[in-house]
Parts: sequence; C-alpha cells; structure tokens
Amino acid sequence: MTDNLSKSLKSTEYELSWANRGLKGNSADDVKELCDAIEQYKQLVALRLEGNTINEEAATAIGKALEKHSEIQRLIWNDLFTTRLKTEVPPSLIKLTQGLIINGAHIVEINLSDNAFGPIGVKGLETFLCSSACFTLEELRLNNCGMGSEGGKLLAEALITCHKNSQGKFALKQFVAGRNRLENEGAQALAKAFEIIGTLEVIRIPQNGMRPPGIEALANAFVQNQNLRTIDLNDNSITLAAQKLSLAIEKLPKLEILNLESSLIRTKGAIAIARAIVSHKNLQELYLGCNDIHTEGALEIAHVVKNMSSLKILDLNGNCFGPDGIDEIRHALENKNFVHQMVFSDDEGSDEEEEEEEENEGEDEYDEEDNDEDYEDQEEEEEEEDVESPSFFFGKTSTQPTGNLFQFGTTKPNSTQPESVSGLSSMMASFNVCSPFSFGLQSTIETKENKWTTFTNFDKVKEYLKNDEQSTERAVKLLEDIWSDNSISQNESSSIASNTLKALTFTEDSERNFNERLLVSLGFVKDEQTGRQRRTINQRDKIFKTLVDINQFLPKSTKNLLSVFLQNTPNEKLQCLPEIKQQLLSTLKG
Repeated sequence: MTDNLSKSLKSTEYELSWANRGLKGNSADDVKELCDAIEQYKQLVALRLEGNTINEEAATAIGKALEKHSEIQRLIWNDLFTTRLKTEVPPSLIKLTQGLIINGAHIVEINLSDNAFGPIGVKGLETFLCSSACFTLEELRLNNCGMGSEGGKLLAEALITCHKNSQGKFALKQFVAGRNRLENEGAQALAKAFEIIGTLEVIRIPQNGMRPPGIEALANAFVQNQNLRTIDLNDNSITLAAQKLSLAIEKLPKLEILNLESSLIRTKGAIAIARAIVSHKNLQELYLGCNDIHTEGALEIAHVVKNMSSLKILDLNGNCFGPDGIDEIRHALENKNFVHQMVFSDDEGSDEEEEEEEENEGEDEYDEEDNDEDYEDQEEEEEEEDVESPSFFFGKTSTQPTGNLFQFGTTKPNSTQPESVSGLSSMMASFNVCSPFSFGLQSTIETKENKWTTFTNFDKVKEYLKNDEQSTERAVKLLEDIWSDNSISQNESSSIASNTLKALTFTEDSERNFNERLLVSLGFVKDEQTGRQRRTINQRDKIFKTLVDINQFLPKSTKNLLSVFLQNTPNEKLQCLPEIKQQLLSTLKG
C-alpha cells in the first residue's frame, strides 16, 4: 500500500512525461533534451520526472525551462534523486522551484515521494511551500522520504506559514506521508497544521512509529476537518488512543475509508470503533486486520455494519477469533455480499485468551527514545507477556486487500526460497562444514573433525556471503547454524560471527533486512516461514555471549533493537542466566 501512496495518476492530457528513463542528470547537457521538450511544450500542466536522477546543475537547467510555464499545476517528481547525497537535494529543489515562485504559477499537486532526503530535504522545499505558488496546493505527497520527526515539524511550520500568507485561502485536500518516521513529535506538529488548515479530505500517514500521544493529537485535528473521506493510520501503535480516535471518527460523517490495520487497537478499540461508526452512511472500506481483536470486538463490528449498505470491504483478517469465533462472525454477516470474500487465514487464538488480554491491556508503555518505526509495535507487543497474536510476522499475505499487515519484506515460503539461500547445504558441503540450519536441533551429520574451521577464515566467509541481495540472509543463516551446533566452541562461534559481520557491506535496506531476520532467529518476533510462531531457542547463553563478543561489528540500529527487546522480555522467557542478559544489555548500550 505504501508503494501505491507514492504514485500520481495521470490527471490531464497536458502532461509531459519523462518518467522512468533512467536519466542521469549530472550536468545541463545531460538534461538538454528534456529542457528543450519543456520549453517547446505549448500548454504544460503536469511534468512527470519520476524514475530519474538529477543534481543541482541539471536542476538549475530544468528550473530555468519551467520559468516559461506559468500554467503548470502538477509537479510529479517522485523518485528523482536516486544515488544522490542528502546534501545535494535541498539546493536542487530550490533550483527546480525558484522560477515557479516568480512566474505566477498556481501549483495544485506536489509529489516528491520516494526521495530519501530526510529533514534537510524539507528545508529545501519550505520556501516554495510558503510562497504564493502553493496557495492553491490541493495534494501533497511525501511518502517514504525519511523526514523524521524534525522534518515533520519543519513541514508543519511551512504549511502553517502558507495558510497564514494566503490569508486563509490555502485549502489542502490530500496529505500523504507514509514511512517517514514522524513519530509522536512529528505527528503532533502536523496535527496543529491540520487543525489550522481544516480542509483536508484524505490523510494517509501509515508506518510512522506514532504512539498514543501522536494519535490523540491527530484525532483532535481530524475533527476540525469535517470533509475527511479517508484516514489511513495503519502500522502505528494506536493502543490506548483508540478511545480518543473513536470519538473523532464518530464526528466525521463523510468518512469513506478507514484503515487501522496492524495498529494494536485490540478488542476494546474495536468495540469503540464499532460504536463510532454506527451512524455512518458513507463508509465503504474498513480495515481492522492484525489488531489482536477477539471475537467480542469483531461481533460488535459485524452487528454495526451488517445493515450498512454503503460498506463494500471489511477486513478482519489476522486477529484472534479461533474457528468458533470465525463461524460466529460469518453468521453475523451472512446478509453481506462480501462475507464470502472475507479471509481469516492468519487467525490465531480463541476467545479463551480474552481474559488474559484484558489483564494486560493497561500494561502498555511508550518508549519515546526508540526511533525505529518498523519495530515500534513489536516493542509494545513484547510487553504483553503471553498474548500470542498474528499482528507481528514476516512475509506478505497475498489475500490482504491493502498489502500492509506490519510486514517486513516479502519473505517467500521455504519451497520457493532463492537458490542462493536454499543452496546453503551445497555451499557448506563444498567447505566441508555442517548441514543446513535446523534451529534448536543438533546437526545429524557427524564427523571426527570440526567442520566449521573453514569459516574462521575471513576470506572464506566473504566468498560464501558474496556481495548481492541475498548476502544478509546468508549471513543470518550462517549465524543460526553456528548457534545451533553444540560442537562449536564459544571462541569459534565468536570468530565466525565476527568474520560474518565484517564481511557484510550494509546499505539502508540490507541493514533493515538483517535486523528483521536476526530478530526472527533470536525468537523475538514471529516468522511467516514457521507458521508465525516464535522460534524456540535452546542456547541463548551461547548466543548472547557471542553477541557480546561481536558487539563492535553490529550496526547501531541492531544494537538499539536488541536492547529494546531484551529490556521488554522477561528473564523466564529468555531462559538464560540473568547476568549474561545484563552483560549483553550493558555492552549494547556502550
């Protein structure tokens, strides 16, 4: 879904598209053909540049060409700065837009999604956003830009200034900013801007690490935007803010789409949402999948929507109903055409767990220092001692209508794993080492010599890991194997693990993938490949000692995540010596 949020549909015949040409604009000469096309276009309403990359010099040339087109309205510039340093983006944005500030343009749409420019990218955009060229702005797409909370605050200030400079004429309708790590501070700042603007119809801000304080601020802002038709908050931690959010939803009669998937609203939240939408006449799509909802909450929803003629889609997949609960829900919705399309393939649990959920409902705490959006929800879930839910898993479920179930990556089933990963057995055989990993089980192959000696050689590890998209998966697989083999000494385990980390070259994506797979391997989160159950780990003392030894080679984000999960997992669940856990925690925190 977040990928779709980055896209702008063609909305006019007067569009010049230079999309996905792989243009590398490192100079004015490199973009001369594009600039000529811009200058010669008679009535340029939309310019689509996605899927190219330009620097400041190229941006200056394009901006100069745009000065001749005061009629331009739509700037579709997503994925325009691939391979560029963040510091290159602000001056490029300034050069691209400065001509539009002075030529009297009236911009309607800005799409700068999938440009990982961070907070400084917003700095390069703020002058343009505050100018008269943007007084007419209706649609702002900044999906997956890595703005962070600081960028969110800068953006909010720019929007407020635009509204003030326009003397209240600024009437933004659509705001999209998923996957930006806005967190609470960014959400609270934007909420103030939304309250002042008051004309929003679509707000989509999924996967932003927002917790109850941020959600509650947004709820207050929603009420001030009475034309809201779409609210998308999926993959955030709503939890105790569900009541406040429900009160806001109740006051939004034009609402058509509500997406709260993977947001930990739980049963009480579902009941609150049900009561909030009881009088809604326009609701068409309601997404509540993967929310730790039990049958009582789902039945409240079902009883409310069964006579709601407007509703076309209801997603309750991935909750905690059990077979009997599913039957009850289907029966309650038997008069709805969509009931036969509803999927419950990810369901776990039963109503017997409801009592335990109620006991733990008030235990949620929010760690404001955890800045990684992909694991905000997992940290909180780990605080629930025994309530198993499918809200946290790796892999993509094809039956989901929106494609966002707090998933990490697109992990395939074991039978279809890439050859480079599933071929671990043959690769290791060539090095005369152990058989493929079977976590928690000893290798069944016995020899007289230690088969792992080869991997104490750094060059051999580097050769095995290669340097491609599967390197991080091979690395984690290798770590899993050495940790599951009782024949390996602690020193050998640490040596091989150190070589593995040193041989990896991390990018932002590969580092995230490494973290995700490592958390699965350590049993901290559930895994699609194992039926979404946490793995049983038998040698945590050995594993934790190894992590202590290789701490200096672990990425900072990995250390932060491990610290969070260790702090929020009881000792009895870890099944390791408390002093070893404490030693690892101290080492990770440096």
